[in-house]
Amino acid sequence: MTSGIGHLTSGIGDLAGRIGVRLRDAARTRLTLGPTRPPADAPATRVAVARARRRRRRAVLAAVTVTGLVAALAYASRSPAPPSNRETSPVAAPSDQAPDQAPDQAPAVPADPVSPGGPLLDVDLAPLPGALSLTALGTRDWRHWGGTGADSFHRKAGGTGEIQDPGGERLEHNAGACDLQWTDGTPTARQEGTRAGVFQRGAGKSFTLGVAGSGDLRTVRLFVGTFSAGARLDLTLSSGGDPVVREVALAAGDRFYQYVIRFRAAPGERLLIKWQALTVTGAQNDGVALQAVTVS
Repeated sequence: MTSGIGHLTSGIGDLAGRIGVRLRDAARTRLTLGPTRPPADAPATRVAVARARRRRRRAVLAAVTVTGLVAALAYASRSPAPPSNRETSPVAAPSDQAPDQAPDQAPAVPADPVSPGGPLLDVDLAPLPGALSLTALGTRDWRHWGGTGADSFHRKAGGTGEIQDPGGERLEHNAGACDLQWTDGTPTARQEGTRAGVFQRGAGKSFTLGVAGSGDLRTVRLFVGTFSAGARLDLTLSSGGDPVVREVALAAGDRFYQYVIRFRAAPGERLLIKWQALTVTGAQNDGVALQAVTVS
């Protein structure tokens, strides 16, 4: 576009230059020769003179018009276009993304009224007070070992039977650190406080217990001890999953613990408990001890 205007301006400028030269030559001729007179044989009429004047005026006006047009075009070609103050919005690049679609929704699965949650298993260590009521802690079931011999035990009368004990070789002790009480037991209905329990001698010996699952959250309290031994508590669910392990370092003397276990297992599954002596100091009666278990 700018190149075309430049060519047009150049052509008009040449035309205006030629017209200007002719006008200057005519003016010089008139000044040199003086007023133009018609030849002797031509009629000197006022009409002819008027026509000559009109032709000169038209020539001058044409020259002035051409000169102004040339100047205007030259100015237009040199003047840059005024900047635009209007802001233009950027055009978004095309996207390959498909239009939004509603996600596929899986059909709702009705909740199992018996199993409100999946399997769960954790444990905490709680302090031992001077006395504890197995009746208050074992609202569903409880069991206590010893008191009337190594093979003796007491349980909650009318309990659910959730605590499972496979038995095994045991010895009786009366060295517990907490008085255990109950008011709903069998074969002894009431106990004001006993520190009796059972134990096993030597490294590698253990007690194994089970608690039946029901699909609901359960709290199990396990009362165990060590006699100059290091021990480990292993908790697992029979349905699988990661076990929970707690260890007690080897130390001399008698030590007793209350582990608070929370678990949830489906009906037919079980919480599996193993309390095992890892190392002993070497005395005859060193090992692990078991006193009681409650379920609520």
